Amino acid sequence: MRSNLVLPQSVGVGVGVGVGVLVGWWAWRRYSLPEQPTQWEEAGEVTRLVVYPLKSGGGMKVNQAEATPYGLSHQHAQDRCLLVVTPDGKFITGRQAPRLTAINITFNDTLVTFTSSHHPRALSLTLDLAQVAALNKVKDAVVFNADVRGYDCGEEAATWVSDVTQYNQGHSQEPPLRMLYNGDLTLDRVARKPTYYEFKQFKKTDRLLYADTCAYMLLGESSLDELNTRLDSPVTLDWFRSNIIVKGVPAYDEDQWAFVKIGDVVLRRIKPCDRCVFTNVDPTKGTKTPDQEPLNTLKKYRLLKEPEAVAKACAAKPVFGIHLGINQCGTIRVGDKVLVARTASNPKKWKF
Repeated sequence: MRSNLVLPQSVGVGVGVGVGVLVGWWAWRRYSLPEQPTQWEEAGEVTRLVVYPLKSGGGMKVNQAEATPYGLSHQHAQDRCLLVVTPDGKFITGRQAPRLTAINITFNDTLVTFTSSHHPRALSLTLDLAQVAALNKVKDAVVFNADVRGYDCGEEAATWVSDVTQYNQGHSQEPPLRMLYNGDLTLDRVARKPTYYEFKQFKKTDRLLYADTCAYMLLGESSLDELNTRLDSPVTLDWFRSNIIVKGVPAYDEDQWAFVKIGDVVLRRIKPCDRCVFTNVDPTKGTKTPDQEPLNTLKKYRLLKEPEAVAKACAAKPVFGIHLGINQCGTIRVGDKVLVARTASNPKKWKF
């Protein structure tokens, strides 16, 4: 389907969901897209694609995915289409409940199965998302001050995720956490543009479901390799929750990419990915690292120096990877060639 850093050195299931996506797609297409490059250079290839259906949950590695306005989608698994919240609708992530990161997720048509070594009775959870949507138990929630909605996944899901995370706010009569499924309910949430600086590559077309900032995050494999040379205990790509991993490029080369083209898909760099304490959660264990690594090491060499407003706002947040919006949708496959347009080729328009 077609339709510059400066450093010190298929959404939903069922007919209802399909209609919602179609409406959302046409609304998205109504806006004029930003100027795109006419010349591209080859820069490596896609080595990994990861969909994260549950916000803060484990990722699903796939060989191909659809690049949609809302992120990567593989069959019925849409990126960040599931959300854990408190009973009063406050969103919960691995920052507050690190065991979420160790939840494994698999899809079989509309059936999604969750497993975790942290469940006290080693029980799995299977939900039929079509049925969840059909029950139409809609719940309001808030993600970074943005109002969102979702279909409540029911009592079994609430009990299971509460048991796994051991998250407790003192509730005695009900599970302390609920699970929500987006379905077709939140299709017009605008990407979360920072207020501290005018990142001009954000566009009013940029959408997301339950993700933090935007629909896509990309990282170069060599960037991780270089970081690991500085760490006593190496980390894996899973710690950084990137959707698209590119190999065959120098470390941190992605910092200089203004646009990325993979097949028919065109992605636009909107900002660097600044890292917080979530980076210190080990997804293999679902625990926070006692030495606050790898964040402490990243702070030693990956803090921005300019623009001044960004450097000030992100004084304790190193950057690692890039956030992207989408200009043109399509299919991405592992092994696809990656073409890029660099910020330096049009700094007046593409440099933030």
